[in-house]
Amino acid sequence: MDEIEVFVPIAESRIVERSLAPRLPGLKGARIGWLDNMKANAPELLRDLAAALRDCGADGEMIFASKNATAAAPESVVAHLRTCDAVVLAISD
Repeated sequence: MDEIEVFVPIAESRIVERSLAPRLPGLKGARIGWLDNMKANAPELLRDLAAALRDCGADGEMIFASKNATAAAPESVVAHLRTCDAVVLAISD
């Protein structure tokens, strides 16, 4: 019994490189989606950020949606957000 067997429960990393989404040319007229993960303070964070963007000249439509933090957004929500020029997700506690 002079040997100790050590198990290291670490999975191999899988890294998938993806390109960044193209930047918007500006905020004027942009339709922006706001996805709330339904955690405490997430709606307030998004609404404050939306107000700040409005102050910076964002005059387009603002679309607010919610999803459960522990699950993927339902297809109906994703389909609605696909109509936006940009989407902001709040991950908050």
